[in-house]
Parts: sequence; structure tokens; C-alpha cells
Amino acid sequence: MLLFKHPLSTSKENIHDMKGNIINPVWESRKYYDCAKKGSLDTRYFGMKILKRHAKDAEKILDLGCGEGTRLKYLADSKKGVGVDISGKAINIAQKSYPNLEFIRANLEILPFEDNTFDLVYSAFVLEHLENPEKVILEAIRVTKKGGVLGFIAPNYGAPNRASPVFLGSRLNKFFWGFIYDCIPVLYRKNSLSWSKVKPQVETKKYFQDSDTQTEPYLRILIKFLSSKGLKIVEFSSCWEEELVKPKLHQNIFKFLGKSDIYPFKFWGPHLVVLANKI
Repeated sequence: MLLFKHPLSTSKENIHDMKGNIINPVWESRKYYDCAKKGSLDTRYFGMKILKRHAKDAEKILDLGCGEGTRLKYLADSKKGVGVDISGKAINIAQKSYPNLEFIRANLEILPFEDNTFDLVYSAFVLEHLENPEKVILEAIRVTKKGGVLGFIAPNYGAPNRASPVFLGSRLNKFFWGFIYDCIPVLYRKNSLSWSKVKPQVETKKYFQDSDTQTEPYLRILIKFLSSKGLKIVEFSSCWEEELVKPKLHQNIFKFLGKSDIYPFKFWGPHLVVLANKI
């Protein structure tokens, strides 16, 4: 049964606006979700371990961008789990695979739930695919209960030493200005999620991992943004332990500095994980 439906949440117009024509062929492809499921089945990631721990105390769990539902099944198990995704294909697969869970096709920017509904709201490897992640995060905050937990996991593509697969700019220029902004934090707008935008390269026949990236998330900016909205940061990591097996020399240096908890390198790892309390 649908929980507290928002009157505008599932209109065709909203779904189309959220998604955009260029993304449609990929997000409605079965192959896309078959690949996603393989990644979702790997629960060794640091972020998933943390979410699993918090899920134990949650009665109602919401997965934003649930895809084919595997992560929600892992976290919610026999509890009240709800998954939301913009793709009809994803929702159809999820409903057939995990009939004990609830899956809803809806716009993540206008969630079909009342305020303060869920104990745990999370997004795993979704933020990078969104055109307006700030709106989605604000909706996530809205539907989380006071005292509840919000969790975000994403590639840390916005870090100065990293870039998404579709980034076409100068890596040197990105590193230079990213480092400057990290060293002078006041340059960031406190109340805005000022993540860089990239142009997705999406064709169903030539799809490669994260070629549908639209935004480059960065851990440090996300922490600052969530804090500005009154949330209490409980845990965070840039997951340096998940760095490539044989990184280049400069990444090894950054890794050593980051694992030594030296600023700003501790924010420069390959993935971002943030857990925050709504107070």
C-alpha cells in the first residue's frame, strides 16, 4: 500500500522532466539493471556495512533510486522497505524480484510521502546520475523522521584528484582550482550544493559504466551542505581503503595523507559515504 501519496509525485510530466529524453534509452534497458544488480550484490563496501548497521534499528526504510531492488532487499529484509525510482523498467523488475517490498515509480524531486515518515532514508550510487541532486537531498531530509538517519553513498568524482568517466575538461585545471577551494573553504557557498556538472554520453549500444553521469559529487561539499540544513553528521568517509589496487604515484601520496586524516586529503578518496541525523 502506498504511504501518504503526494498529489504531484507520479504524473507523467514530472517523470519526464526529471529524466530527460537522453537518459530514457539507458534507464529503460534491462541490460543496465542486470549490470547494476551485480554491483548491488557486492555488500563488502564500507558504505553498505554502515547502512546495514543503521538499518537494524529502523522500522521504515526508503531507498532513493532503488533500481532493481537488490540493495533494499539486503538492508530492509523483513522490515518495511520502500524503493522509489524514476524508471518503469526498474520498478517492474524490482516488484517481480522482491514482492514483499514496496516499489513506487516516482520523481525523486517530489516524493510521494508525508513529512517525517521514514527512520532511514538512503541513496546508494544515485546522486551522480541526477540533474538536480540538491532538490532530491532536500526531499530526503523532509521525509526522514526527526531522530532518523540519512545515508548517502556515491563516487567521489568531484574531488580535486578525481573525475567522472564523461569529464572532458582539464584535469590539471580541476585539480588546481579544487585544491584552492579546499584551502579557502569560504569560497564555497554554504547553503548550496555546488557540485560540477558534466554531460552524459548515453547510447544504449555504447553504454559504459557511469556514462550516464550528470553530476560530480564531492564529500566535503556534501558535509557542509547537510550541516547547513541543520543535520548532525554522524559518520563520513572518502573510502581510501577502496582505492584501486595499483594507483599512480600521486594517488599513493594522497592516499597516505588521507588515511593519516590530513586535510583536505581525507576527503579525496574514491567514494563518499555520509551518515547524518535529522535533529
